[in-house]
Amino acid sequence: AVVSTQSGHYGRGGKDIIDGNALTGSSWIIGILAVVMNIIIMAQNISTLKKCRTARALLNKCLITNISFGDFLVGVYLLLIDISDSFIYSLIYGNTYCKSQLEWLTSSECSYLGIISTVGSQISLFSMILLSFVRLQGISSG
Repeated sequence: AVVSTQSGHYGRGGKDIIDGNALTGSSWIIGILAVVMNIIIMAQNISTLKKCRTARALLNKCLITNISFGDFLVGVYLLLIDISDSFIYSLIYGNTYCKSQLEWLTSSECSYLGIISTVGSQISLFSMILLSFVRLQGISSG
């Protein structure tokens, strides 16, 4: 999503954290889909863990569940940014993001959102790398 920065702002007016109706709408849709779909994937994978017959199948299933959890956290981040932008931030600062940008960027809420985003991305990335190595080993040992 396009967010304002200290050196200037992107988008149309810089009055919101996420500037523009298309970006705001896209962020809501992607956030909701990411949360819902990854909950479904995690539930399906966790419920079928006992059916894994080999250690490799179990590892595959666990890594896919980890990827889903990381993507779930990124979806939660998007929804929390949307909620902050649409409701909380607008009520407190009244659509004047550029004027109060430094206050938002140094707030604990912004820091917590950054942690959620970073942790979710790193979990997904690390799990995808491990899954790639596991599958490469499966192909090479054939």
